[in-house]
Amino acid sequence: MAYKYSVYGPDQVEGALKNFNNVMNNAPSYADSAAAKAARTQSEAAEKDYKSTVSGGYDSRYGGTVNELANKYMNNKFGWTAEGSEEYQGAKDTYKREGEKRLEDTQGSFALNTGGYSNSYAQAAGQRVYNQKLEELTEKIPALRETALNNWTAAQEQTMNQIGLMQGLDDAQYQRYRDNVADKYSFMEYYRNKYSTERGLDMSAFSNELALWQTRANALQGELSNVRQLAESQYEHNTLSAGTKAQLDSSRAQTDAYYDYLKSRVV
Repeated sequence: MAYKYSVYGPDQVEGALKNFNNVMNNAPSYADSAAAKAARTQSEAAEKDYKSTVSGGYDSRYGGTVNELANKYMNNKFGWTAEGSEEYQGAKDTYKREGEKRLEDTQGSFALNTGGYSNSYAQAAGQRVYNQKLEELTEKIPALRETALNNWTAAQEQTMNQIGLMQGLDDAQYQRYRDNVADKYSFMEYYRNKYSTERGLDMSAFSNELALWQTRANALQGELSNVRQLAESQYEHNTLSAGTKAQLDSSRAQTDAYYDYLKSRVV
Protein backbone atom coordinates (compact mmCIF):
# COMPACT_ATOMS: atom_id res chain seq x y z
CA MET A 1 0.00 0.00 0.00
CA ALA A 2 1.38 3.39 -1.00
CA TYR A 3 2.21 5.95 1.67
CA LYS A 4 -0.34 8.75 1.93
CA TYR A 5 1.41 12.08 2.03
CA SER A 6 0.31 15.18 3.85
CA VAL A 7 -0.01 18.23 1.66
CA TYR A 8 2.71 20.82 2.18
CA GLY A 9 2.25 23.72 -0.14
CA PRO A 10 2.32 27.57 -0.07
CA ASP A 11 -0.70 27.75 2.27
CA GLN A 12 1.02 25.60 4.90
CA VAL A 13 4.23 27.61 4.64
CA GLU A 14 2.30 30.87 4.97
CA GLY A 15 0.45 29.54 8.05
CA ALA A 16 3.66 28.43 9.74
CA LEU A 17 5.26 31.80 8.94
CA LYS A 18 2.23 33.65 10.37
CA ASN A 19 2.40 31.65 13.62
CA PHE A 20 6.14 32.30 13.94
CA ASN A 21 5.82 36.06 13.28
CA ASN A 22 2.92 36.34 15.72
CA VAL A 23 5.06 34.91 18.51
CA MET A 24 8.09 37.04 17.58
CA ASN A 25 6.00 40.22 17.50
CA ASN A 26 4.63 39.53 20.97
CA ALA A 27 7.83 39.01 22.90
CA PRO A 28 7.29 39.62 26.63
CA SER A 29 8.62 42.84 28.17
CA TYR A 30 9.27 43.59 31.83
CA ALA A 31 7.03 45.95 33.79
CA ASP A 32 6.61 46.42 37.53
CA SER A 33 3.53 44.80 38.99
CA ALA A 34 0.98 46.85 40.94
CA ALA A 35 2.59 45.70 44.20
CA ALA A 36 6.06 46.67 42.97
CA LYS A 37 4.83 50.06 41.76
CA ALA A 38 3.21 50.77 45.13
CA ALA A 39 6.40 49.73 46.94
CA ARG A 40 8.49 51.92 44.65
CA THR A 41 6.24 54.92 45.33
CA GLN A 42 6.56 54.31 49.07
CA SER A 43 10.33 53.94 48.76
CA GLU A 44 10.71 57.19 46.82
CA ALA A 45 8.49 59.08 49.28
CA ALA A 46 10.42 57.73 52.29
CA GLU A 47 13.75 58.64 50.68
CA LYS A 48 12.55 62.16 49.89
CA ASP A 49 11.30 62.59 53.46
CA TYR A 50 14.61 61.37 54.91
CA LYS A 51 16.77 63.60 52.68
CA SER A 52 14.56 66.60 53.43
CA THR A 53 14.95 66.06 57.18
CA VAL A 54 18.73 65.65 56.92
CA SER A 55 19.26 68.60 54.57
CA GLY A 56 17.21 70.82 56.87
CA GLY A 57 19.64 70.09 59.68
CA TYR A 58 19.14 70.61 63.39
CA ASP A 59 17.47 73.90 64.33
CA SER A 60 18.01 74.57 68.03
CA ARG A 61 15.38 76.55 69.94
CA TYR A 62 17.75 77.17 72.80
CA GLY A 63 21.12 77.79 71.14
CA GLY A 64 20.67 81.57 71.03
CA THR A 65 19.64 81.71 74.69
CA VAL A 66 22.61 79.56 75.72
CA ASN A 67 25.00 81.89 73.88
CA GLU A 68 23.45 84.96 75.47
CA LEU A 69 23.72 83.47 78.94
CA ALA A 70 27.29 82.34 78.31
CA ASN A 71 28.26 85.86 77.21
CA LYS A 72 26.53 87.28 80.26
CA TYR A 73 28.44 84.91 82.52
CA MET A 74 31.81 85.62 80.91
CA ASN A 75 31.39 89.38 80.76
CA ASN A 76 29.97 89.84 84.26
CA LYS A 77 33.23 90.64 86.08
CA PHE A 78 33.26 91.50 89.76
CA GLY A 79 34.48 95.07 90.02
CA TRP A 80 32.92 96.48 93.15
CA THR A 81 34.17 99.83 94.47
CA ALA A 82 32.84 101.91 97.34
CA GLU A 83 32.42 105.00 95.19
CA GLY A 84 30.50 103.02 92.58
CA SER A 85 28.24 101.33 95.12
CA GLU A 86 24.74 102.70 95.62
CA GLU A 87 24.62 101.09 99.06
CA TYR A 88 27.85 102.77 100.07
CA GLN A 89 26.77 106.17 98.71
CA GLY A 90 23.46 105.89 100.57
CA ALA A 91 25.21 104.96 103.81
CA LYS A 92 27.74 107.75 103.24
CA ASP A 93 25.00 110.35 102.99
CA THR A 94 23.34 109.02 106.12
CA TYR A 95 26.57 108.93 108.14
CA LYS A 96 27.53 112.44 107.01
CA ARG A 97 24.17 113.80 108.10
CA GLU A 98 24.46 112.03 111.44
CA GLY A 99 28.06 113.22 111.81
CA GLU A 100 27.12 116.79 111.02
CA LYS A 101 24.24 116.61 113.48
CA ARG A 102 26.52 115.27 116.23
CA LEU A 103 29.07 117.94 115.40
CA GLU A 104 26.43 120.62 115.82
CA ASP A 105 25.06 119.02 119.00
CA THR A 106 28.53 118.77 120.52
CA GLN A 107 29.43 122.32 119.64
CA GLY A 108 26.04 123.52 120.90
CA SER A 109 26.52 121.73 124.20
CA PHE A 110 29.89 123.39 124.71
CA ALA A 111 28.40 126.73 123.78
CA LEU A 112 25.75 126.41 126.47
CA ASN A 113 28.40 125.69 129.05
CA THR A 114 30.42 128.72 128.01
CA GLY A 115 27.64 131.24 127.82
CA GLY A 116 26.97 130.86 124.16
CA TYR A 117 30.51 131.38 123.01
CA SER A 118 32.27 128.87 120.87
CA ASN A 119 35.87 127.98 121.44
CA SER A 120 38.55 125.90 119.78
CA TYR A 121 37.98 123.02 122.18
CA ALA A 122 34.30 122.86 121.25
CA GLN A 123 35.22 122.88 117.58
CA ALA A 124 37.79 120.15 118.06
CA ALA A 125 35.36 118.03 120.05
CA GLY A 126 32.69 118.41 117.41
CA GLN A 127 35.11 117.56 114.62
CA ARG A 128 36.25 114.49 116.53
CA VAL A 129 32.65 113.26 116.86
CA TYR A 130 32.12 113.89 113.13
CA ASN A 131 35.28 111.98 112.18
CA GLN A 132 34.30 109.06 114.37
CA LYS A 133 31.05 108.78 112.47
CA LEU A 134 32.91 108.75 109.14
CA GLU A 135 35.28 106.10 110.50
CA GLU A 136 32.26 103.95 111.26
CA LEU A 137 31.32 104.33 107.58
CA THR A 138 34.81 103.24 106.53
CA GLU A 139 34.54 100.18 108.74
CA LYS A 140 31.37 99.18 106.88
CA ILE A 141 33.17 98.97 103.50
CA PRO A 142 34.43 95.34 103.92
CA ALA A 143 30.95 94.18 104.87
CA LEU A 144 29.42 96.02 101.92
CA ARG A 145 32.02 94.51 99.60
CA GLU A 146 31.39 91.02 101.03
CA THR A 147 27.66 91.42 100.48
CA ALA A 148 28.25 92.60 96.92
CA LEU A 149 30.59 89.65 96.28
CA ASN A 150 28.02 87.21 97.64
CA ASN A 151 25.33 88.75 95.47
CA TRP A 152 27.60 88.61 92.41
CA THR A 153 28.48 84.97 93.12
CA ALA A 154 24.82 84.07 93.54
CA ALA A 155 23.98 85.82 90.26
CA GLN A 156 26.79 83.95 88.46
CA GLU A 157 25.58 80.65 89.89
CA GLN A 158 22.04 81.44 88.78
CA THR A 159 23.29 82.23 85.27
CA MET A 160 25.26 78.99 85.20
CA ASN A 161 22.19 77.06 86.33
CA GLN A 162 20.17 78.67 83.56
CA ILE A 163 22.85 77.68 81.06
CA GLY A 164 22.70 74.10 82.32
CA LEU A 165 18.91 74.07 82.06
CA MET A 166 18.96 75.44 78.51
CA GLN A 167 21.67 72.98 77.49
CA GLY A 168 19.62 70.14 78.94
CA LEU A 169 16.59 71.23 76.94
CA ASP A 170 18.74 71.61 73.85
CA ASP A 171 20.25 68.15 74.31
CA ALA A 172 16.77 66.65 74.65
CA GLN A 173 15.59 68.46 71.52
CA TYR A 174 18.67 67.34 69.59
CA GLN A 175 18.14 63.73 70.68
CA ARG A 176 14.55 63.89 69.44
CA TYR A 177 15.87 65.21 66.13
CA ARG A 178 18.39 62.35 65.91
CA ASP A 179 15.67 59.84 66.75
CA ASN A 180 13.48 61.33 64.05
CA VAL A 181 16.32 61.06 61.50
CA ALA A 182 16.99 57.46 62.53
CA ASP A 183 13.29 56.58 62.21
CA LYS A 184 13.04 58.11 58.76
CA TYR A 185 16.18 56.26 57.68
CA SER A 186 14.70 52.98 58.94
CA PHE A 187 11.49 53.64 57.01
CA MET A 188 13.49 54.44 53.89
CA GLU A 189 15.47 51.18 54.18
CA TYR A 190 12.31 49.19 54.88
CA TYR A 191 10.54 50.43 51.75
CA ARG A 192 13.70 50.05 49.67
CA ASN A 193 13.90 46.40 50.71
CA LYS A 194 10.19 45.97 50.11
CA TYR A 195 10.49 47.31 46.58
CA SER A 196 13.58 45.16 45.97
CA THR A 197 11.65 42.08 47.09
CA GLU A 198 8.60 42.87 44.94
CA ARG A 199 10.81 43.63 41.93
CA GLY A 200 12.70 40.39 42.48
CA LEU A 201 9.44 38.45 42.39
CA ASP A 202 8.44 40.27 39.21
CA MET A 203 11.80 39.54 37.59
CA SER A 204 11.52 35.86 38.49
CA ALA A 205 8.06 35.67 36.92
CA PHE A 206 9.32 37.58 33.87
CA SER A 207 12.27 35.20 33.49
CA ASN A 208 9.87 32.24 33.47
CA GLU A 209 7.64 33.97 30.92
CA LEU A 210 10.65 34.83 28.75
CA ALA A 211 11.90 31.25 28.86
CA LEU A 212 8.47 29.95 27.83
CA TRP A 213 8.32 32.45 25.00
CA GLN A 214 11.78 31.43 23.82
CA THR A 215 10.72 27.77 23.80
CA ARG A 216 7.64 28.57 21.71
CA ALA A 217 9.65 30.76 19.34
CA ASN A 218 12.27 28.02 18.85
CA ALA A 219 9.56 25.40 18.23
CA LEU A 220 7.71 27.56 15.71
CA GLN A 221 10.96 28.44 13.97
CA GLY A 222 11.72 24.76 13.67
CA GLU A 223 8.21 24.09 12.39
CA LEU A 224 8.55 26.84 9.77
CA SER A 225 11.85 25.46 8.56
CA ASN A 226 10.49 21.94 8.44
CA VAL A 227 7.31 22.94 6.56
CA ARG A 228 9.37 24.79 3.98
CA GLN A 229 11.61 21.78 3.48
CA LEU A 230 8.62 19.45 3.27
CA ALA A 231 6.88 21.72 0.77
CA GLU A 232 9.97 21.80 -1.41
CA SER A 233 10.47 18.07 -1.06
CA GLN A 234 6.82 17.37 -1.90
CA TYR A 235 7.06 19.51 -4.98
CA GLU A 236 10.10 17.55 -6.07
CA HIS A 237 8.38 14.30 -5.08
CA ASN A 238 5.37 15.07 -7.26
CA THR A 239 7.64 15.25 -10.30
CA LEU A 240 9.15 11.78 -9.70
CA SER A 241 8.08 8.50 -11.20
CA ALA A 242 5.86 6.08 -9.31
CA GLY A 243 8.79 3.76 -8.65
CA THR A 244 10.94 6.47 -7.22
CA LYS A 245 8.08 7.75 -5.05
CA ALA A 246 7.67 4.33 -3.52
CA GLN A 247 11.27 4.33 -2.44
CA LEU A 248 10.71 7.57 -0.54
CA ASP A 249 7.61 6.41 1.35
CA SER A 250 9.47 5.04 4.34
CA SER A 251 11.67 8.14 4.70
CA ARG A 252 8.64 10.40 4.36
CA ALA A 253 6.77 8.59 7.12
CA GLN A 254 9.65 9.18 9.49
CA THR A 255 9.73 12.88 8.57
CA ASP A 256 6.00 13.25 9.26
CA ALA A 257 6.43 11.61 12.63
CA TYR A 258 9.15 14.10 13.50
CA TYR A 259 6.93 16.96 12.40
CA ASP A 260 4.07 15.69 14.59
CA TYR A 261 6.53 15.64 17.49
CA LEU A 262 7.49 19.27 16.87
CA LYS A 263 3.85 20.32 16.84
CA SER A 264 3.30 18.63 20.15
CA ARG A 265 6.05 20.82 21.64
CA VAL A 266 4.35 24.06 20.66
CA VAL A 267 2.39 25.34 23.65
